Amino acid sequence: MILIRCSECGGTYHLTPTAEFQCLTCDHCITPRDISLDGQEAWAVDPAGRLGYVTDPAASLTAMDDAVEDYLTAGDRQDRARALSAFQDAFTDYMKARSAGLTPPRRYTREDVHTAVDAAADMINEELNFGEAESDILNLAVNSSLTLLENPDTTFEEVVEKCYGISTKEIRSWWDWGQ
Repeated sequence: MILIRCSECGGTYHLTPTAEFQCLTCDHCITPRDISLDGQEAWAVDPAGRLGYVTDPAASLTAMDDAVEDYLTAGDRQDRARALSAFQDAFTDYMKARSAGLTPPRRYTREDVHTAVDAAADMINEELNFGEAESDILNLAVNSSLTLLENPDTTFEEVVEKCYGISTKEIRSWWDWGQ
């Protein structure tokens, strides 16, 4: 963990009972809202109560995934060595974040997302007492979302073909959509 230094004197910040961070050298205080880090970093407090930052565990996991992909597609021994080194660096960063008490974000499977999106659509349908047209639109949105999750470049035509096995012209005719 890299300690965050006081901008006034260079001392270290320590957690106070009021959930602020106070420099023990000059008494300068900051709050969590004052901590500005880049998107790859997260702040943490070590067991001694000192404020610092580490690489965000989510960023470390992404870097490990990238390194594995680079290794699998490496053209030569040097590329594989670079990928392994990148993986080791990302793993080290991940372990530092975990040691600082940060937990990784939950990773959802496609099935988790599918279950949640279907449940949300059912809830909306039931609570708003949708008619058939609105229900069809909602189901089309659900199917489109799940298809785009697998392939972000999927077109509307491909969604309709994959999920319904019909043409976009036919689906537009259901309720005079887009006509």
